[in-house]
Amino acid sequence: MDPLFLLAVWVGKLAQAVLRAAGKSATSFPGKLAIRVAPRVLEHLGRQLRRCVVVTGTNGKTTTTNLLSAMLRQSGPLITNTEGANLQQGIVSAILEATSWFGRVRVPLAVLEVDEASLPLVAKYLPIRVLAVTNVFRDQLDRYGELDTTVQKIVQGIADTDAVIVLCADDPLAHHIGRVSGKRAVYFGLHRDMAAEKARDVMRDGAFCLQCGHELRYDGYFYGQLGLYVCPSCDFFRPHPDLIGRLANGKLEVAQGQLPVVSFDVPVRGLFNLYNELCAVTAARMCGLTAQQVATGLASFRAPLGRMQAFTTRPASVLNLVKNPAGCDGVLQAIASERGPKVLCIAINDQAADGRDVSWLWDADFELVPEQASAVRVITTGMRAEDMALRLKYAGYDARRTECIPNLDEGINHALLTAAQEGGLPVYVISTYTALYPAAQILRQKEAGPSDPVAQNRPSVS
Repeated sequence: MDPLFLLAVWVGKLAQAVLRAAGKSATSFPGKLAIRVAPRVLEHLGRQLRRCVVVTGTNGKTTTTNLLSAMLRQSGPLITNTEGANLQQGIVSAILEATSWFGRVRVPLAVLEVDEASLPLVAKYLPIRVLAVTNVFRDQLDRYGELDTTVQKIVQGIADTDAVIVLCADDPLAHHIGRVSGKRAVYFGLHRDMAAEKARDVMRDGAFCLQCGHELRYDGYFYGQLGLYVCPSCDFFRPHPDLIGRLANGKLEVAQGQLPVVSFDVPVRGLFNLYNELCAVTAARMCGLTAQQVATGLASFRAPLGRMQAFTTRPASVLNLVKNPAGCDGVLQAIASERGPKVLCIAINDQAADGRDVSWLWDADFELVPEQASAVRVITTGMRAEDMALRLKYAGYDARRTECIPNLDEGINHALLTAAQEGGLPVYVISTYTALYPAAQILRQKEAGPSDPVAQNRPSVS
């Protein structure tokens, strides 16, 4: 065994032990140290895995990975990066958790979330059998560039695998990846009856055909560029999904070929989470899981941090991550679908992990706030609180009902106080990435005890 590799394992595992003892997260730094000691550490670890399932794409990776992991655990133990550390160092950290001090990986299966830009860097070292692409949207322009760069990175990563590719039929960009990848592609999509005939006037990322450049025509919309599309100039059109999902009586009904329709619980609300669940179900079926194993896995699923995560604060609150226009629109639509008045707290940061360029705020559909969200007050907070307040003003929200409090702690506490003064209204906190963990910590500190009556009044999006 390579002594440098063994040293990297020791350094990484020691860092994990020290961080855990200090109550700190050990999701990325141990892997970063291990890579610094032995740059090929992932190659050594990856070749010991028998099988790997990867989830990539712009939005929904963490939720989909956690859903899929819950399902695949029904057939045995696995390795996964639960908290979404999806760069190379996070993947190494996750595998090190299941590695002995002698460098032996003790668990043969890994279910990993992988960042789109990192996919070409890690795919060649992992025995990927199923690779799921949730969707492709414009995200962090200063890091990913425009959409063609993201598509190129995913295609490049797929080329280094022998995987079955799971793709969203409703997303023309994902469908294009399936066409050019040269791999076996399995498609999932929502039933046509769920599509809206008329779409809101919002920015759509995949508006033009990537084969010929002509503008796509839509017969119905789900959200963003996801819908019933066809190119009037060439042979590019929405493929018939192999697995078709439909929301009926609060359940996800899944039809697969000639098999009987199966209904599954929906553990996290929101149309975008319905897609995440359908993607996970499709990937699980490609891994050979039965419908019963999928259902049992869904019953054990717990939503990851900031993905429609409910807190028993006083009043009750829900924390939601946003990072790009399409994902933000999905969160706003989910909040707007919850009936009754509410208080919003929107925390926007512009650190490196968030993306320095916050111009995406102007492409997100914040017009939903005055039109449908029933928000009696909005508190903007974070490093770009003023930018968010300005965006709401141009969206048509009454500036007299907006308060700008840049300090995150003060902003969230003021939102809770305002909601209490308004009669105990629920608080919906929308946050970019670097504000997410501090926001969760603030909300946890404010949580009521299990016997407190506020615990019975949490918002239904949980």
